[in-house]
Amino acid sequence: MIRFRVAAVVFALAAFTSAQSPSPKTAPVPVHGQGCVASGVEAGCLVVRDSGSGTLYNLLINGTRPQVGEGIEFTGVPYEGISMCMQGAPVKVTRWSRKESIKCPESATPSKVPGKM
Repeated sequence: MIRFRVAAVVFALAAFTSAQSPSPKTAPVPVHGQGCVASGVEAGCLVVRDSGSGTLYNLLINGTRPQVGEGIEFTGVPYEGISMCMQGAPVKVTRWSRKESIKCPESATPSKVPGKM
């Protein structure tokens, strides 16, 4: 009788752990967008509202960053980690380029003050 109970417990644990095994990770779906670069609410954060979908993206860029007020096109992957920028869908940008055809409103362009950057 004890052997039967032990076998039942082992079988139940094996079934439970096999049901809980993680599924294989799938490749993230690329994100593509374009729009005017704006400052985020938090210092140092850049956001773009995609001109096609209206989605607000929080751009996470390593290296050279676009300037606030210019039109860009970007490609990236959704970022799954924690970001200090609290607005928009975080995207780890893999490539971006300036788009002269995107005309950004004057309010998005930082003012040019002599002697200040």
